[in-house]
Amino acid sequence: MSKKSSRRAPVASEHNARILYLRLLGYTRKFWVAMSLTILGLVVLSATNTGFLATIKMVTDEGFVQRDSTKLALLPLMLFGLLALRAFAGFVSAFGMRWVSRRVVESLRLDAFRRLMAFPVSYFDANSAGMVTSKLTYDTEQIAKASTNVAVAAVRDTLTIIGMVGYMLYLDWKLTMIFVIVVPLMVFYLKIMTPKLRQASRVVQESMGDLTQVIEEAVSGQRVVKIFGGADYEFQRFAKVAGRNRYTLIKMARLSSLNSMVIEVLAGLALGLVVYYAIGNFTAGEFAAFIGALLMLIAPIKSLTGMNEDIQTGLAAAESVFALIDSPVEVDTGTREIGRARGLIEFRHLELHYENAKRAALSDLNFTVNPGEKLALVGRSGGGKTSLVNLLPRFYEYQQGELLLDGLDTRQMSLHNLRAQFSLVSQDVILFNDTVFNNIAYGVLRNASEADVIAAAKAAHAWEFIQQLPEGLQSEIGDRGVRLSGGQRQRLAIARAILKDAPILLLDEATSALDTESEQHVQAALDELMRNRTTIVIAHRLSTIENADRILVMDHGRIVESGNHQSLLAQDGYYAKLYQKQFH
Repeated sequence: MSKKSSRRAPVASEHNARILYLRLLGYTRKFWVAMSLTILGLVVLSATNTGFLATIKMVTDEGFVQRDSTKLALLPLMLFGLLALRAFAGFVSAFGMRWVSRRVVESLRLDAFRRLMAFPVSYFDANSAGMVTSKLTYDTEQIAKASTNVAVAAVRDTLTIIGMVGYMLYLDWKLTMIFVIVVPLMVFYLKIMTPKLRQASRVVQESMGDLTQVIEEAVSGQRVVKIFGGADYEFQRFAKVAGRNRYTLIKMARLSSLNSMVIEVLAGLALGLVVYYAIGNFTAGEFAAFIGALLMLIAPIKSLTGMNEDIQTGLAAAESVFALIDSPVEVDTGTREIGRARGLIEFRHLELHYENAKRAALSDLNFTVNPGEKLALVGRSGGGKTSLVNLLPRFYEYQQGELLLDGLDTRQMSLHNLRAQFSLVSQDVILFNDTVFNNIAYGVLRNASEADVIAAAKAAHAWEFIQQLPEGLQSEIGDRGVRLSGGQRQRLAIARAILKDAPILLLDEATSALDTESEQHVQAALDELMRNRTTIVIAHRLSTIENADRILVMDHGRIVESGNHQSLLAQDGYYAKLYQKQFH
């Protein structure tokens, strides 16, 4: 799917409505206990309709007609008790339905996010972070209505309408005035509860913001997540935020359901008063019509009218979310694992073609990087430098040739083991809205001791400014490290790479956008990081790679020149022209 594709599409033939709905119900079945209690509440709620009619008949026959004095005090209490039972059953079914709904949404989100962390980098190239975020937030919310609300409401409202439609023609608006007696109590109760609901709504909005933030960070930082093995850590962060989101929504559901229950209890009190005051003043037909029409007809008709829209919206959202869950994950068929790599890298006639590209991104790459060598890649933008580096940790899959690490084909290695051999520091620093400590000790490094983190920070020339932060290592750095300067962010990324202590370093020029003082600190940290490591540097400023052991000049996916700085200048070719453009 491309970024330009529509985010939402009609339910397609691949997943018809029946299959989608059955798949949704599969999530509901995980919570069968709560769903059983919800259905039980629904059965009791429906049964009270019949009980209510029986009570009305008793009130009519024995209260209005026969005027049995022994029943005059009992009948209002019976009616109130029946309606109180109805209110409680309504609370159980409504709150149970909302509880299951929130669990279904959380389960869908966890499944989708777990899958998301296993997608290849190409998926994130083709799909915008906003689209992915929308699938895991808005679309899953719409699914909740289709998976629980609609099913329960359809049964309840259909039964109610069928049972009560015969009473519709008998409605008499005059009797409604008696109901006004309890309106002040309802208004007072709602006045108390409305601020609580409003506050709960604010908390829900905040938790949704946190949810979106974690997703967007994990999506935009996929290269760092993969290199440093942070998929499990990101999943735990997401699960924590998703759980908090579920808790706040359930709290709001409880308040909403309590409102409904209290209002119905107050309505039952009013109807009891109707019975008490109406006997002798109103006809039995007027009384029965009032009861039947007021409680059992208007609401279910309105509910069923809007149900089809909920179903279609929910199914379209289900298709969107399940399309994400069903997307293919990274191919990881490698079974070989090695210890710490020596750092010998061999490209053998390697070619890379991106999907739908008109020409090859890399053509016939054939060279060797020796252990401990500092290799620089230079060339115009689009020459293939980044594509070459992305092949090493298998962010992308090449189509022809071989790529060997210590003599072993990288496709024979497990992704986890392969990526453990690399550290990555890029010009576009990826930091997370977390503490300094957690940004350095990220992913597979999260069990590092404080002493090790401090040592890495010192080696990266970052410890001095970290000590000046309000809480030191435990200081929050804000979204993408917004509370830090560019040089400080770079040094944290270098500290993270130093702490990982991988044998191979992939370095995208990290000083091009820094001021002179920051550049000096960062360059000193980079020199420390590159010591005794095989290093591949993507160079934008040629002055930073003059001391490289070897420089490869790339153009249109091919290596056009190779040598050290002095030899390449002496050739007076492509590299010499690039150098002259930068310094003259």
